[in-house]
Amino acid sequence: MMKISFWCIALLIVLASCSNEIDYYPKPRGFMRLDFPDRTYDIYQPDSCPYQFEIPDYFEVIDKSNCNKDIQMDRFNATLFLTYLPLDTNLNMNIEYSRKLVYDHSIKADAIEETTIINQNKQAYGLKYDIKGNAASPYQFYMTDSVNHFLRGALYFNVKPNYDSIQTSLTYIAEDLDRILKTVSWNE
Repeated sequence: MMKISFWCIALLIVLASCSNEIDYYPKPRGFMRLDFPDRTYDIYQPDSCPYQFEIPDYFEVIDKSNCNKDIQMDRFNATLFLTYLPLDTNLNMNIEYSRKLVYDHSIKADAIEETTIINQNKQAYGLKYDIKGNAASPYQFYMTDSVNHFLRGALYFNVKPNYDSIQTSLTYIAEDLDRILKTVSWNE
């Protein structure tokens, strides 16, 4: 008697579930949506500092000591740390120190790509470093006129490094950072 009622209940459940005509589909692939701001550029020329460049209006500049600045990008949870040094010391020493700071990230980096920046008209020369992989700082650079000025920048996202997660934001921000490098000029 117990076996018959078990099979009857099981048969009723199967029949009831088969009559429901719901089509099941796999869940569609989803991606995080990022809303990027429109780009409007202004010339940034800090008081009593001998450099200027163009930045987008979504960058917020925080003054630090001397001509050192933090440029915050709140929308992307990122900060560009700018360090300015007057060249009263050896240029090669500053370049090698910048290089050391970049290659300290090689432990976590998959690759480090170097791009030379030359703007003869503005006497601005430098090197840009694209650091691929889960490094803490994926974009660094230095700019100089080789005689009086040295400007170094390092971009950090305020999250645990995960290159796949920040890649879309980094690509967007890198265009604006590249514009900074193209428009750096020195005030005498």
